[in-house]
Amino acid sequence: MALEGFLKKILEIKSMEVSKAKSRIPLNTIRREAEDTNPAPDFLTAMEKSSPDDIGIIAEIKKASPSRGDIRVDLDPVLFAKAYTRAGARAISVLTEAQYFKGSLKDLEAVCDHTDLPVLRKDFTISSYQIYEAKKAGASSILLITTMLSKDQLKDYINLARELGMEPLIEITSEKEFEIAYNCEAKVVDMNNRNLQTLETDLTVSKRIAAILPHDIIPVEASGISSFTDIQKGLSSNIFNFLVGESIVRAWQTESFIKELRNIK
Repeated sequence: MALEGFLKKILEIKSMEVSKAKSRIPLNTIRREAEDTNPAPDFLTAMEKSSPDDIGIIAEIKKASPSRGDIRVDLDPVLFAKAYTRAGARAISVLTEAQYFKGSLKDLEAVCDHTDLPVLRKDFTISSYQIYEAKKAGASSILLITTMLSKDQLKDYINLARELGMEPLIEITSEKEFEIAYNCEAKVVDMNNRNLQTLETDLTVSKRIAAILPHDIIPVEASGISSFTDIQKGLSSNIFNFLVGESIVRAWQTESFIKELRNIK
């Protein structure tokens, strides 16, 4: 399927960014540095721990978005990472895309240096180079978006991430994309309620996909989650992990809000 709308723009931007990055640090160098980086906390094990009585929140460092614009551009990644850790988040997601989300690899490195939780690099991965970057920065996982990748790319990137000691989070937006991800041996899937082509959100997407998932797949619901009521709807569909960004970043009391999402009194 040809990319349209927002994803088409992102692909063009990412292609240029990766090319510039390679001119600064050659692929062989970044690969060697990534392979020499110490193991990070295990993302897969963290996701497996979640249950209806121990809800897993992947709390996100998110300064802006293409659908909402600026959210909190003065956000201090280290302060928020520490708050997320204290509040009992299962993992931390860090947006590293610069143009629309105003993130950076420096944000990722800073968070990895100040938490013992698994950290996800959330970006638009179109090259193995970005996977090596994530590992070098200390990440435990990377986001791979099924819509953006060919089947061969997806399988290759899953395998490369695992070779580097990272369990990837595979984003899907439909039952058909789940079939592709499953055939590529995905273990943890991010069921995104937001269509990245149009940026429209539909909270029924994740529930529909969850209904067809086999028992060996760990589902994560993402986008549009703003309250424990939203979490409860996911729990009723046997979803125990939730990636939450904007509502956490906007919350008046960060730690209290995360505990509320976890149903911790």
